[in-house]
Amino acid sequence: MRSRCRKSILRHERNPQKDIDKITIPIHNMYVFHDINIRSNSEKKSYVLATTVMKAFHMLEYIGNNQPVYPADIVKDLGFSRANVHRLLATFMEIGYVEKKESGYGLTLKLFKLGSSVPLSRDLREVAKPVMIELMKTAEENIYLNVLVENMVIAIDEVKSSHHLVLNPDITYSYPVHSCASGKVLLSGMNPEQRNDFIGTLPMNMRTPSTITDRGRLMETVEEAGRKGYALEIREWSDDLNAMAAGIYDYRQQIVATISISGPAIRLTDERLSSLQTPLIEAAARISDRLGKSSNL
Repeated sequence: MRSRCRKSILRHERNPQKDIDKITIPIHNMYVFHDINIRSNSEKKSYVLATTVMKAFHMLEYIGNNQPVYPADIVKDLGFSRANVHRLLATFMEIGYVEKKESGYGLTLKLFKLGSSVPLSRDLREVAKPVMIELMKTAEENIYLNVLVENMVIAIDEVKSSHHLVLNPDITYSYPVHSCASGKVLLSGMNPEQRNDFIGTLPMNMRTPSTITDRGRLMETVEEAGRKGYALEIREWSDDLNAMAAGIYDYRQQIVATISISGPAIRLTDERLSSLQTPLIEAAARISDRLGKSSNL
């Protein structure tokens, strides 16, 4: 039986004009090729979504936005069963995308590396990296390249300073958009209607006493960032961290990313931030100029 099936397939491969519906393989008594042919050629039918895959990605997004988390949190907030949550967590840990610590479950750098392989991110990093290195030499603080993904700011590249005291942990690459300088700049690049809708549905959780949780005040700071060309973050994401960001524009003159300076508040003071405004804005302008000349990002 297997020999006849193999010969039948080989004959079909040599003669692609034959009707594939005539070729059958007896697997669990189902005409597999016939069934696949009918479904793949039907424009009126759509594939049934893989609910398990959708749950898996919803869980990854939830963990990324709330890490560290406990299984009970996922069950409560996502409405998944305990069995599903533990099975997916075990799967994620087995393939290396989630790790378990005393404080709960969190994402690993493997997921960040996967996202970094997206062509847009890769091309943007290649253009920005030399400028980031030069800015780090001037600022002597950490330099980040950031993009907006839904309601989170994701750092897709970094240049670390040589200072011994560095408060940004290596595993932290995502920030709530309302709590960081880059978020204000990225929001300033939206048109007013889009920005109003975005902020209107934005979770405004407090991370520190300085985090902006009022939508009206956030709107004001975003508009100010648009006028100035940069935004500040003073102990808003972390009690001991300050930052400043400027927008990077593509060939359409739209903000597609930011470059930011971040460091300990005791070192990156208001006076120091003021002295770095011009170097930061000039660095963003150089990257924007290179994007406009070298790619269609």
